[in-house]
Amino acid sequence: MKNGQAPPASAGGAYTVKSLVKALRILDVLAEGEESAYTLTQLSRHLHLHISTVHRLLVNLIGQGFVEEAPRARGYQLSFKALRMGLRVLDRLDFRLVAQPLLRELNQQTQENVHLAILQETGAICIERFGSAQPVGPEARLGGVMPLHCTAAGKTILAYQSGDFLNQFARKIGFPRFTPSTITRLANLKKELERIREQGYALDQEETVEGLTCVAGPVLDHSGRVVAAFGVAGPATRLTPSVLPDIVRLVRTTSQKISFRLGYRATPRSMLP
Repeated sequence: MKNGQAPPASAGGAYTVKSLVKALRILDVLAEGEESAYTLTQLSRHLHLHISTVHRLLVNLIGQGFVEEAPRARGYQLSFKALRMGLRVLDRLDFRLVAQPLLRELNQQTQENVHLAILQETGAICIERFGSAQPVGPEARLGGVMPLHCTAAGKTILAYQSGDFLNQFARKIGFPRFTPSTITRLANLKKELERIREQGYALDQEETVEGLTCVAGPVLDHSGRVVAAFGVAGPATRLTPSVLPDIVRLVRTTSQKISFRLGYRATPRSMLP
């Protein structure tokens, strides 16, 4: 192979560096795990690796600045270097910068938590959020991955994917039940997604978390492709049936404004306020 030439993509495992893969798996656990910090023993159990191996990898990750010891817990956590890398990725998402002021305005109008999410493999990852001064309960966190089939933002994204994607998703992930209101059958979900496309917004009425309601809308680029979804979330005791129509109107209007600024000019009836 010539100097500087990239290895062929079809090489598969021929270029796998096992120690690097193990180190990346540690970063995955620290990033995606529910704990704020993990001990050597916990990492060893999660990854099915010997403690000495985990320790050796952590020493290198700490030395390179990707991991640090948790100041208030016995364990390890991602460092701010990892955060800076993630923010560099977010900076490449032009639509996020366009959406920010309008989502901030929506947050002020509703006084509820507002979040922005994009498709990540088989989930919706939160890439922006504006919190509420009022009690919200469980809420989307930056970098958190939400299920597609039962969250409002997730269903909005899923509604604009191909039929093949939906069928593959159903076979690979299925539709886990989180509450009694969760949709768990493909036929029912297809009807729900069709309704979302027609009306231009999605509802999560205690489908993911009991007591939590969310209204979400799509973000479309100049070609009409859905690049993200945003949602307004709050307790069902505040987002009552009498309040929801106003939230829906604001979500649809915000969806139209963001999409217009991204160059989307067609205005289907479902996006009109």
